[in-house]
Amino acid sequence: MIVPLLREYRYPLAVAYGLSVAGYLAAQIYPLVTGLAINGVLQKNYSAILWLCLCHFIMVALEVSAKMMDTRVFTRIHTRFASDTVNEAHHRGTPPALIAGRATLLREYITFLERDIPAMLLSAISLGVAIVTLFWLDPVVGAACLMLLIPATAINGRLARQSQPLNAGLNDRLEREVGLLQAHSPARIRRHFRALAMWRVKLSDLEAKSYGLLELFVIGLFGVALWRVARIDGIEAGTIYAIFAYIWRFVTSMDQVPQIVQQIAKLADINRRLKS
Repeated sequence: MIVPLLREYRYPLAVAYGLSVAGYLAAQIYPLVTGLAINGVLQKNYSAILWLCLCHFIMVALEVSAKMMDTRVFTRIHTRFASDTVNEAHHRGTPPALIAGRATLLREYITFLERDIPAMLLSAISLGVAIVTLFWLDPVVGAACLMLLIPATAINGRLARQSQPLNAGLNDRLEREVGLLQAHSPARIRRHFRALAMWRVKLSDLEAKSYGLLELFVIGLFGVALWRVARIDGIEAGTIYAIFAYIWRFVTSMDQVPQIVQQIAKLADINRRLKS
């Protein structure tokens, strides 16, 4: 169901995502410009500060424009999508309690478009820019970051497989929530919210374990980076800053992947329900 939405609102979405991507790109070159400004100031070349200020201004202008556009585009999409889906469910004869539960789940589609697709774009841009820049600054550090993608892919693949049944269990409860809350049975209501808490705890634990396992490899990455910086003769302070700033960008992007994987698994289950 996400594809027809993307097709129908392709032009407003293209503007919203285009502004977000432009802001991300400006933010990604900011550490490099900062490093060059530091080196320039240390060499008494103060014009480098102007480039840093210009980069910062462009980044802020794009981010503000993207936030203002996002609210307008995605609230309009949600209004249309929720109205059409609920009306179609009434036409099919779906029970009102189930319609209300699914209307709540519909918000996950808009969350995916508004938050998760930009997050995926940001992660992809951050990873790409960080690796290319680190290869330029020091090929060994760049290669170490590239090698980290191997365990990250394996860990997140395992997360995707294990989160599918957990998201299905959580969505079962959320879909039937309205009917359960109308039962006026304190024991059933208590069991319902305990079950919701159980599924959410299991999903959170799975994501946390994946994050923790990946961070073990990140520790090794920083060790390699520190070893390389110590062995480069005459390295400038701005270059050191840029190397570790891009490593942090790389690691931060990797840390967002488990959340995106979880959301995709949840959305796949919701899509199956709405089609049934």
